[in-house]
Amino acid sequence: MGKYHPTVSRRDFMKGIGLAGAGLGVAAAASPVFRDLDEMAAASEIYTKKPWWIKTRDHLDMTTEVDWNQVKRYSEDDTLRGSRANDYKLDLYPQTEWDRRGTEKSEKENQWLQEGRAGWSLKDFAFSGNVGANQSTTQSFLGPQKSTTPEGRGVAKWQGTKEEAAAMLRTFLRFVGAMNVGFVELEEANTKKFIYDYEQRKKVRNIWVDDDKPSINVVSSSFSEYRIPNSFKHAIVIINQESMKSFKVNPTQLMAQIRYQRNVNIQAATMEFIRSLGYQAVGQFATNAIGIGPALATVAGLGEMGRVNRLMTPEHGPVVGVFTMLTNLPLPADNPIDAGYLNFCRTCMKCADACGEGALSFEKDPYWETIGPWNNPGHKTWFEDSVKCTAYRALPDACTSGKCLAVCTFSKDHVAAVHEAVQMTVANTGLFNGFFKNMDDIFYGEGLHDPAKFWEAEHPIYGIDTTIHAPDTHA
Repeated sequence: MGKYHPTVSRRDFMKGIGLAGAGLGVAAAASPVFRDLDEMAAASEIYTKKPWWIKTRDHLDMTTEVDWNQVKRYSEDDTLRGSRANDYKLDLYPQTEWDRRGTEKSEKENQWLQEGRAGWSLKDFAFSGNVGANQSTTQSFLGPQKSTTPEGRGVAKWQGTKEEAAAMLRTFLRFVGAMNVGFVELEEANTKKFIYDYEQRKKVRNIWVDDDKPSINVVSSSFSEYRIPNSFKHAIVIINQESMKSFKVNPTQLMAQIRYQRNVNIQAATMEFIRSLGYQAVGQFATNAIGIGPALATVAGLGEMGRVNRLMTPEHGPVVGVFTMLTNLPLPADNPIDAGYLNFCRTCMKCADACGEGALSFEKDPYWETIGPWNNPGHKTWFEDSVKCTAYRALPDACTSGKCLAVCTFSKDHVAAVHEAVQMTVANTGLFNGFFKNMDDIFYGEGLHDPAKFWEAEHPIYGIDTTIHAPDTHA
């Protein structure tokens, strides 16, 4: 099998970003040290090889500071999806303003539909209404439970090391569509706190119990207890990327988020796979359920928290979804990373500029104080104002969802070599962060695309790059 050896010199790298010959001695001193990538990846396990410039940190040593004494089990009901959402909204604007925005948006989008405006034409509405729908699999806490268990086959359950279990799961997850996966050990004093308490407008509560198997206890017609065995000591955290081209035609109807429905299938298949091995798993019964995805993903080393108070990944920046399952299959605990993103966010602020309602902070440094009860305290970050975010999305031609993510400097498909060069430098020094942000403005403007060209482009399957973490695909 052929091996890839990098041939980029330090001078060529600096030339590629336009700094060679500039007389900046500091540039050569700060530029990264290039090594043989085979040497760097030799000890890596399957599908865990990260770009060499990403640093692996110690257990629970995230770049985002956490005060575990402040962190409490959080209720998903306290978010803008919960029962208090309308109260939050009325604290910002009276109902008359929300009604005005809703009416204006509806009228404008209907007008654009009639006019056939790019991004809101009939084919665009047809795209958004069907691209992530019409799947037969449903999402549930307990899963389908239809696969044959080892007992049904007359054999003992699978046995192996934690590392073997991790490699096995990673291989399976790649085949069912996951971009990346990490594992978190659920510890009482810290990470277990990231599993939600109440969910779905307080219709569901996650209860930790000493039972042998997970179950659902229907208390009443409007409330159920989801019982999770204490033997479920590991979280499986999945990254499911979204189509970059779809995100970048924000705020049109073409910005359809299809990662959620893909995960319904991924979750069901993975839960059945684990069942077939003789173990058990529970999953998300609804969108964003069971636990705080970005927090768990940060612990698992799948990315860093950024100014948008969301996960930023080396592969797709913040244009990803995070999904969680819990299991009693013994797994190793992955470590956090440092790719330089949190430090970059101190000076960039491109996402904050994109929000016309001011939902994102312009403070240089992250802070401990939350904005509202929709924020979970205990970590130092740039907390967002979710109510202002909702208000901005209520306007026509403003933001479909995640415009701040779409314009991010790192929301790029890494086809051009210069994107990789930028990531190398950002991970090793913050000296050029302002320069890179300015260059992104010059070359990519606000970071959005013309929706009229969406139907003219050739898109990859599922609208995503499926070759990430699989460098030997065509060998």
